[in-house]
Amino acid sequence: MMKYTTILFLFFYVGIVAQTIKINEVVSSNSEYTDEDGDTPDWFELHNSGSENVSLDGWFISDDPEEYDKWVFPNITLVPDEYLLVWASKKDRSNLAYPRTLINQGDVFRYLTPSSEPNSNWNSLSFDDASWAESSSGFGYGDGDDATVLPNSTRSVYLRKVFEIADVSEVSSLILDIDYDDGFVAYINGIEVARANINGVPPPFDSGTLQDHEAQLYSGGTPERFLITDFSSILNTGENILTIQAHNVSSNSSDLTIIPFLTAVFTTPNSSGVTPPDILNFITNLHTNFKISSGTETLSLSDASGNLIDELTAENLPPNTSVGISITSGNLVSYLETTPGYVNSSTEFLGAVQSEVDFSQESGAIGGSFNLTLSGNNSGEVIHYALGGEEPTESSPIYTQPIEISENTSVRARIFLDNYFPSPIFTKSYIFNSNHEIDLMLLSTAPDNFFDEDTGIYVFGPDGTYDTNQPYFGANFWEDWERPIHFSFHENGTDEFSDFNAGVKIFGGWSRGQNGQRSLSLFARGQYGDSKFDHPFFNQLGYDDFEALVLRNSGQDWMRSSMKDIMLTSLMRDSGLDFQEHNPVATYLNGEYWGMYSIREKINEHMLASKHNIDADDITLLTNNAEEIEGSNEEYLQLINYITTTNLTVDSNFEYVNEQIDLTEYALYQASNIFFNNTDWPGNNIKFWTHPAGKWRWIMYDTDFGFGPFWDINNYQQNTLSFALEPNGPGWPNPSWSTLLFRRLTTNIGFRNKFINRYADELNTRFLSNNVKAHIDQIYATIEPEVNAHYERWRDDPSLTNIGVNINNISTWVGYYIDQMKIFADNRPSIVKDHILSQFNLPNFHPLTITNTNISEGSVEVNENLMIQESSWTGDYFETVPVQLTAIAANGFEFSHWSGDLSSTEETISISVVGAFEVIPNFTASQLTDPIVINEINYKSNDDFNADDWVELYNPNADAVDLSGWQLKDDDDTHVYEMPSETLIQGNGFIVLVKDASDFSDVFPEITNYIGELGFGLGNSDSVRLYNSSGDLQDEVTYESDAPWSDCAKETGYTLELITPDLDNALPESWDCINLHGSPNAVNSASLSLEDDMLTSIKIYPNPTQNTLYISGVSNQFNLQVFTITGQHILDDQNSTTLDVSQLKQGMYFIKITEGQKSSYLKFFKN
Repeated sequence: MMKYTTILFLFFYVGIVAQTIKINEVVSSNSEYTDEDGDTPDWFELHNSGSENVSLDGWFISDDPEEYDKWVFPNITLVPDEYLLVWASKKDRSNLAYPRTLINQGDVFRYLTPSSEPNSNWNSLSFDDASWAESSSGFGYGDGDDATVLPNSTRSVYLRKVFEIADVSEVSSLILDIDYDDGFVAYINGIEVARANINGVPPPFDSGTLQDHEAQLYSGGTPERFLITDFSSILNTGENILTIQAHNVSSNSSDLTIIPFLTAVFTTPNSSGVTPPDILNFITNLHTNFKISSGTETLSLSDASGNLIDELTAENLPPNTSVGISITSGNLVSYLETTPGYVNSSTEFLGAVQSEVDFSQESGAIGGSFNLTLSGNNSGEVIHYALGGEEPTESSPIYTQPIEISENTSVRARIFLDNYFPSPIFTKSYIFNSNHEIDLMLLSTAPDNFFDEDTGIYVFGPDGTYDTNQPYFGANFWEDWERPIHFSFHENGTDEFSDFNAGVKIFGGWSRGQNGQRSLSLFARGQYGDSKFDHPFFNQLGYDDFEALVLRNSGQDWMRSSMKDIMLTSLMRDSGLDFQEHNPVATYLNGEYWGMYSIREKINEHMLASKHNIDADDITLLTNNAEEIEGSNEEYLQLINYITTTNLTVDSNFEYVNEQIDLTEYALYQASNIFFNNTDWPGNNIKFWTHPAGKWRWIMYDTDFGFGPFWDINNYQQNTLSFALEPNGPGWPNPSWSTLLFRRLTTNIGFRNKFINRYADELNTRFLSNNVKAHIDQIYATIEPEVNAHYERWRDDPSLTNIGVNINNISTWVGYYIDQMKIFADNRPSIVKDHILSQFNLPNFHPLTITNTNISEGSVEVNENLMIQESSWTGDYFETVPVQLTAIAANGFEFSHWSGDLSSTEETISISVVGAFEVIPNFTASQLTDPIVINEINYKSNDDFNADDWVELYNPNADAVDLSGWQLKDDDDTHVYEMPSETLIQGNGFIVLVKDASDFSDVFPEITNYIGELGFGLGNSDSVRLYNSSGDLQDEVTYESDAPWSDCAKETGYTLELITPDLDNALPESWDCINLHGSPNAVNSASLSLEDDMLTSIKIYPNPTQNTLYISGVSNQFNLQVFTITGQHILDDQNSTTLDVSQLKQGMYFIKITEGQKSSYLKFFKN
């Protein structure tokens, strides 16, 4: 979020005149220069301004005044007038390295432009390429920088180049830099080492790329960098070969480029190859163990004896600017042009404008015209402004008087001062007389960023530079161009809004060329001012910061129902599948209405990290045929090799697969896509991921082809199960590699049954026709208020009229597509059951009925998935596929036996249906109804009454509970107190656990009902956790001595006392300091009544739970919120009696359930 606070830009510099080594330039926010890993770290530069060599061996640089020797320089010498750049990356690399470019632009390659598939051995060192042509790189046509010009319309070119490594052990890293248009796969010694923008292993010779990608070198850019990992197992000592297959987006493309560079970094001086060309930016390989703060940072340079040599402090450097020593005055100045490794620029500034533009009117919907006042500039400073998205420059109008705003527009302003950087651009957007009933998204960017013929990302571009057939490959909107943008998000019906500066790209596949309204992706990057989008854009999520968002136009469903993907993916909410949340928004671009988009999460490692509360850096994310997005595909390829070469019908062999893949999630993922009839899958729209402590999981997204694409809308009869298991499918949509995993897994009878049962579970619940149709209505209701405006905006767009689409009556047009989805929902379930029978050669399916006349006593879990809470429920299951049923007693009851068409006293049973089958669970009242409660905590006695630390437990049941082997812990898992055998806590009684028995008995001699000693103490902010003898968490209290917790028990003589045992002890307001010295082994408060505004009929079960929590005793209309024990709000839901908790960490949580003006707080445990 853009923070409108003063930008201070202050420099402090201390130099020792006698020394010639200076900190010459510092950058604290860099996005222009890359290190050898392809990252863009902060950096600083040293300069030897003297006339003698200076050794830096053992010198120090630090960002911490208390630790001058934080990072040590290696044995390196600066000659007179030499500059040394050091990355402040926190990577901590001080070993000297010597980069040498082994393959350079202009080198001679063997090459082939194939008309058929080349020999499968073409990328190996032993392949005889004597028949291939020979010429210099780069190769291509159309950009004017091709040393070897290929014929126009070339679809692909294959390259081979031999290089030598004298000693592989001396190579510390291997880097491939490659300039390409449009895609490639690169191999070393036949092993794939890099690829971009193309699918297939390997891609067929005539494959087109996924989209257009523009080369960079011809326009002054730099090649893309690929760091080759595990190179030591690939390289040979002696001869090696780099081979590349480069592909065009289509034969109609206007250009093709492939220019490779291969660089090895050696640990010792080496004469192989050549010095890396400047374009590769191999400036340095030194990396400190700290980063430079973009706030305030002081760098100190000390010699080997610890003497301070130089010091520089920079504060709030704008992105990609520097502070350094003037080449004319020797003073500290600032630079817009940074020069790492070279003499500082001659264009200098005194600093940055600190003032901010204040607008008299905030962004948003406005009722009528008004005069806008701009202020905030100090004496000598001038405000320049621009309307309609233009970026204000010194040539823009000067603000001198209020600006009349009477129509939709964006106002952008910044402050200028001679010899200073101008301020950031401040933006407000105003929309008049809008009547939108959904959230509002206001976009502002310089019009040329979108619409300039040469550089605009939204338009086709100059004639002759792109294909003339849909989807117009080669057009500007196929380029991977990013431009700056500002957006503000306004919540409907409130004054809540947030605004951000971001980067924007065109998003999507073919829809970018098919739809006049193009999808956009928004990126939070420090270079624009905001490194996160910190706002709750999605009510259903428990997190509210994002590094990227998508404004999606609904893809292949654009201007049809405009909701198919959000309907289908959100149908899977609470299922455990990962998918992108959505929020429809009315959007304006520079004041012009741009129709309705759906804000979506962008699928990346950050989305997954937020959903699963893990570190994004630990995530491996792959796409399609194991192409890498984040991390390495090595482990997955090993898994696929195992699956391909191993007999998975043997359960012991299959166990390894079970350890690697979340098979429950995978079965649901397959069943959902198959039911949807998503035929732009499985050879496309595949993303899957893992992390060190997890298993491979798949992500549901881009389901526009589901429920019938608009050209085949009644295809509910299609056998997508057979389609997903086809071993010999075409290159799209179901090639053999895309069905391999599913085919191999279903050879195992256990997984086959898991898949069939999970599919059946969904068909009996979520996929029931009435449920799907109700969901369609629910989603349509969220966009219906905007439909007319959206279709009026776009229905005459050439992207529709040119293909004969004429929308005369909007309601009829949209209603047709909504109705067709409902027809699909009506017909699909019965058809796919026949597909299951046919595919797996099953005899039949039969109804299974669960009759439970007393649902308040318990419920039935089906296949460790469905929780049946109805008095009579029936679902169809398949003959020869066993169904697992588990009886789950509600609080206050215990399972007795099964009756009906079987008799058993086992809680979990497996049944095989061979006809209609009925089961009846039977429950009886249980004596133990409630868990043991942490009731009182003494964590800080005062000196006058020192009982040391103690904890009181309360048993709310009528009967005694055996606590033998139970454990008490604080927030440290190594602090464990295990209760001795035969420890009982009486019914409605107490027991006290003490740290020091002597101290406790000295001040409470009358109390003998205590145990201990604990062996650890409690802090001012700590946790008290209670586990039963099986290791299951029974109760947990995490308290603090600061707000919102009271500090009344901190050395005051009081204790933290739970006001009544029936209150949620996770909440600060449930505790108080009631009795001086506390009340161990006694009731805390005389009042045991609940507040009048609390709901008392609600129950949750099972508790503890593993995957699903069920809620009973609620009305049809209620709100549900889930919080962690620290009060973090993590989940919202409405009117749902099932709660998926499978992704929560183990621990205690509480739910707030609100009906009207009444609420209830309930605690549950996730095991």
